[in-house]
Amino acid sequence: MKKQEDGGLLQLWESRYRKDKDEYQTHLDRMDRREELYRGSRDIKTVRGGTAKDGATHVRNIVLEMIETQVDSNIPQPKVTAMREQDEPLAKIIEDMIRNELDRLPMEQIMDLSERTCPIQGGDGFLAEWDVTDGTHTSVGEIRLTELHPKKIIPQHGVYRVEDMEWYFIDTEKTKGYVKRRYGIDLSDEAEEQPELRTVGSDGAAEGMVTIHLATYRNKSGGVGRFVWVNDTVLEHLEDSQARRLKICKKCGTVGDGVKCRECGSASFEERVEEYETLTDDIVKTNGEVIPAESPVLDEFGQPVMDSAETMVPMDVTGGVLSQLPGGMNPVGLMTGAVKKEPTRIPYYKPNRFPLIIRKNVSLYGEFLGASDVDAIEDQQNTINKLSTKINKKVLGGGSVLTLPADLKLEVGDQDLMLARITNPVQIEQIQVRNLQVDISADLAFQNAVYEQARQTIGVTDSMQGRKDPTATSAVAKQFSAQQAAGRLDSKKTMKRVLFQDLFQMIFQLKLAYADEPRPVVSYNDRGEREYLQFDRWDFLEFDDAGQPYWNDRFLFSCDASAPLASDREKLWQENRMNLQQGAYGPPADLRSLILFWEVMEKEHYPMASTVKKNLQEQLETQAAGAPQIMPGAETDITALDGGAAI
Repeated sequence: MKKQEDGGLLQLWESRYRKDKDEYQTHLDRMDRREELYRGSRDIKTVRGGTAKDGATHVRNIVLEMIETQVDSNIPQPKVTAMREQDEPLAKIIEDMIRNELDRLPMEQIMDLSERTCPIQGGDGFLAEWDVTDGTHTSVGEIRLTELHPKKIIPQHGVYRVEDMEWYFIDTEKTKGYVKRRYGIDLSDEAEEQPELRTVGSDGAAEGMVTIHLATYRNKSGGVGRFVWVNDTVLEHLEDSQARRLKICKKCGTVGDGVKCRECGSASFEERVEEYETLTDDIVKTNGEVIPAESPVLDEFGQPVMDSAETMVPMDVTGGVLSQLPGGMNPVGLMTGAVKKEPTRIPYYKPNRFPLIIRKNVSLYGEFLGASDVDAIEDQQNTINKLSTKINKKVLGGGSVLTLPADLKLEVGDQDLMLARITNPVQIEQIQVRNLQVDISADLAFQNAVYEQARQTIGVTDSMQGRKDPTATSAVAKQFSAQQAAGRLDSKKTMKRVLFQDLFQMIFQLKLAYADEPRPVVSYNDRGEREYLQFDRWDFLEFDDAGQPYWNDRFLFSCDASAPLASDREKLWQENRMNLQQGAYGPPADLRSLILFWEVMEKEHYPMASTVKKNLQEQLETQAAGAPQIMPGAETDITALDGGAAI
């Protein structure tokens, strides 16, 4: 029965996949052309739309130049705002946790790839998932972040925002060994990778590789489901992929990673889907609040159910027994007997959002991705290819012509001195060199004009390229020029911040949903001292007025505007030195001011800052120990302090 059901679903999803891919094929083909231009394509498009038979002999790759000029390696840092005043400590913990995750993940490599893919293709994708196979000896699972080339993403036709889609597809090329380890299915007899799915730059080596199709969709309840297949083989179908699936050791019943039980060492596991978590012990939150392992049983009216009828006792709203009635407090009622209790059941948190996040280069209405910089300057690149080839042909095709008398024999070679045997001095005057070089000044001028068109189209200035800007002759003019250049590209920076805002929220939701164990977090207090805290998902569990549990995930996520300065340590060191000189830390010569200054420098990882601070603290302690003790109201002879002279 299950095979028949999977077969019907396979037919359904293959039909949707082929339809959406056929509609999206023109965009996929366009992606190949963009990659070719970035790599320095030698194709020359003719006026009639064809391709010249002979390609360019010389290419000035302005596409690569414009893309590389815009690369920004800075990684935005999180800023989390609490919706309620009492949640400010939790917002601080979330910020620190996300910063730690950004350090743990290979963000430098991921962003270096994204900084080029996004402007080339108009956008790219990020897939944030919880990897249960990752973790440590004391924790199960970690967040995994993957950068996706847009050619791997097939959106639902006619829908342009991931949040509004009912489904989308992701194609990934994996080895058959990976499929066997990940899904437990042997694909030894399956066909190899389909050539049309390879991206530009692939070496074509597909031996042992298969293309996995992943369909992510909205289920009937609004949750997220996934259907995975290769050719005609179904690998996985999860109706609710974000539901809590626990891998239980068959031998001892311990929850593990499905590979090896950390309690008994068994490798035999079974998977269970759980909607609720049953507490076995009281949970103590960081603020001291206790979540009891047992809760009173409530009837349909929200009143505690009694187990027996023996005595009359006053009860509070949580079902607890009051030893006496506090003044001004009315109990829920006088209940007879003991309250019936049951183990506390807490619903598992589910993000209920697609794990795919799209980064756009520049928003473009009616497009799944944004506008591509390569598309904007493709005509200029084609013209420059023509001009470069023409100039190359003129320069290399020209040369010099040597004229000699008909009866003169000249021994020509690569030596400095050549031997000419003349019979008449007039023959010397007949030896001449004619230069046949063609004037290319007009070609160079046109080429420079086309190059300037490309730069102005993208918004790249001389200042961004590190060139001398002749239009800015004063410091104010140069600053204004830099601000104008930044304004032209501000939309791209905004789209980058939008990506990270969604990513920050996704990291928090994944931790809240699947990080069962408290996770260590490195933080810094107001004095710049390092603190070791922990992110505990139980701190976000609350109860409403009816006593029903819910997860508090109402936080605002944005990017810290001071992050670029905070990441530039040399600039921070200069700012700190200026603050010291201007007296921001107190009198510059005072030891206390110097100690405070070196505490800040130590926080900013200035070399040997801790050693200097320690020496200054020892000097301050030595001075304090040797200072004279002045009793209140007593007169002190200070003549000795001034070299014996009376003051």
